[in-house]
Amino acid sequence: MLKNFSASSIVSVLADTLRNSSITLVTGYGRPCEVRKEKLIGYLLFARLCGDVYERMETQSELYLKRHYDHSAFQYHYTSLSQEVILKLTSLLEQRIKKMINEILLHIFDSTALSTSVREERIRQGTRNKEKLTVKFHTMLGYDPPFQIVIVEGMLASDNHTSDAEGAENILKSKEGIKGYSFGDAAFETYGFIDESLDKNLEPIYKPTKKAVGKKLSAKAKLRKVWNGNHSRIYKEIRGTGESLYGAATRCGLIHTNSIREDNRQKDSLLIGLRQNLFTYLRLEAFVELFENLLLIERFLNRMLNFRFR
Repeated sequence: MLKNFSASSIVSVLADTLRNSSITLVTGYGRPCEVRKEKLIGYLLFARLCGDVYERMETQSELYLKRHYDHSAFQYHYTSLSQEVILKLTSLLEQRIKKMINEILLHIFDSTALSTSVREERIRQGTRNKEKLTVKFHTMLGYDPPFQIVIVEGMLASDNHTSDAEGAENILKSKEGIKGYSFGDAAFETYGFIDESLDKNLEPIYKPTKKAVGKKLSAKAKLRKVWNGNHSRIYKEIRGTGESLYGAATRCGLIHTNSIREDNRQKDSLLIGLRQNLFTYLRLEAFVELFENLLLIERFLNRMLNFRFR
């Protein structure tokens, strides 16, 4: 991928994806941008994926946009950017990826919390303390074992008051035409989420909790009976694959956010899913281009051999 795509070409991929989609970026406030809005947002998102601050974006703006932009302008555009743009862009990359790979039958649900240095005064048991604000990031991941790739099929940013199962259920409600197996840890073994998984034609494989099942005739009770078999074995083999997304986010620094605004902190968490699908798509594009070049070379050699024997 690094041989075929530079930083400038990656920005162009994001800009072209935004331009060819139905995403609306133009707002009715202020003067029109001298740079195309798709190019500006593409560079802004790529810079955020790399962990760049707004001052660094200003110093590199002439390299990517051919015009000097103030760091406050980048902060304004990122604040006014809707979360739906990141979600839609991630979904478009997901659709492109699925056209180049096998059908996804393994779906992994997981969530994590972003660390932050932002503190806010809160009253706990009559005492006023400063607590760190956190954002919760929920994901639905698709895993293709032959290609060894993980893609983000759905994601959601929420606060700490949303449980893992509630966030996963909200993601799953918006998905259509999926099938296969769904995996999750003990936090996802709830009555509502199991029923929602079965309604979406998924076979739930969620690690049981130590608490006994209250509803003896529920789907949760039936799954408990068959857990000590193939379900537990498959769970141990597949479930850990989903941690690769958060491991990559930790290495590149996206698991931590310094944004003060809550909406910007939520967008920072959604960038984790966008980064995963973007780089996965670029790797597959490089893989396809390599095979196309090999086919061209093979055809050329065959023509040369045929011409020689004539």
